[in-house]
Amino acid sequence: MLKAAVAALCLPLLVACSGLRPLPGSSQSCEAHGNLASLWRCVGTPDLAPRESGLASTLRVANGDLTRRVILNQTPSLACNKKPWPGFAHKSLAGGVPLEAFVHEGDAALPVILVVHGLYDSNSNRYVRYTASALADRGFGVVVPDMRWHGCLMSYPSTLGIGESADLLAWAAAIHDGTLAPSLGGRPIGMIGFSLGGLDVIDTISTDDAAKLFDAGAMAVSPPADVARVLERLDRVRTPMGYYFRVTLRIRNRRLGIPFWTRQPFLAYVNRLVEKHLTPFHSTAELIAAAEPSTRFAAVRRPLLIVIARNDPVLGRVAADALVAAAAPLPYVHVIATDEGGHIGVVGRDPQWFVNAMTAFFVNAPHVASHP
Repeated sequence: MLKAAVAALCLPLLVACSGLRPLPGSSQSCEAHGNLASLWRCVGTPDLAPRESGLASTLRVANGDLTRRVILNQTPSLACNKKPWPGFAHKSLAGGVPLEAFVHEGDAALPVILVVHGLYDSNSNRYVRYTASALADRGFGVVVPDMRWHGCLMSYPSTLGIGESADLLAWAAAIHDGTLAPSLGGRPIGMIGFSLGGLDVIDTISTDDAAKLFDAGAMAVSPPADVARVLERLDRVRTPMGYYFRVTLRIRNRRLGIPFWTRQPFLAYVNRLVEKHLTPFHSTAELIAAAEPSTRFAAVRRPLLIVIARNDPVLGRVAADALVAAAAPLPYVHVIATDEGGHIGVVGRDPQWFVNAMTAFFVNAPHVASHP
């Protein structure tokens, strides 16, 4: 069933199924001189001409992982991959949750970047591997962790960034003190997260410990915002992408005792997190409020760059509008909201800008003073 649902996504728009290619090298350098406004100028904006649908942009990134990788990612016995691609090594980190990641040590003069995958994905999806490899080729240290409910951590349910923040902080602490690898110790640390991983990144960068540990700031690509409305949308939108997200969640929900044909699988999943006491919150409303990224911006002390499209076929326009409104008065949070790009589709629509923006951001962000 899952294979058929995923394969059907390519039928409406074959042009989008050309697939994501390895990302280009950085073609320019830009020095922000420790100035926040100059940092945002260095990042620039993507060129999204000519116009195309949000579905086309999204499928360009997803294709290549359809359908084999998607199926592996949803199968507990197959999802855990400990064989890294060239230039990376597999590392484990003991703790409350047994953490697993692929690690590239890189140049000791450059920051170490955590690359955080999205919902239903893993460290083996192409957009994750290509982003990590592009950073590694530029000389950055790179850590690509499995997140809860994914990869080697399939038995630990996702908690909308609550538990995931603790995991990312644990990775950062192990990088900072050299526990993960001596060559990584003492270097600036940053994060880039996609989709649900973007929510994890925003939740983490807004914690009390983030200003000390994540001195290279954070990027979030297509993170959900106005989470309550996004969950409602995912439970009802009648598009190929909406059906895919619900079918995949229904299959996963069965392992949590939620019947396959539950009418609102996303709400049912969040309710189950509360019922099973998998977060410290006593109601679904409390959990959703705690996970809401747009209300956490005031606590951000390091540069946070968010890239999101208004034609996102997964989140709709509501997430972009919420992020833009919340970030408007806050200089440390910069939102690039475009009319084009779909869901994390900017990676394939304008790959040169994407690589240049990552490079400019993570090279310059450590030199920007922390928000007082």
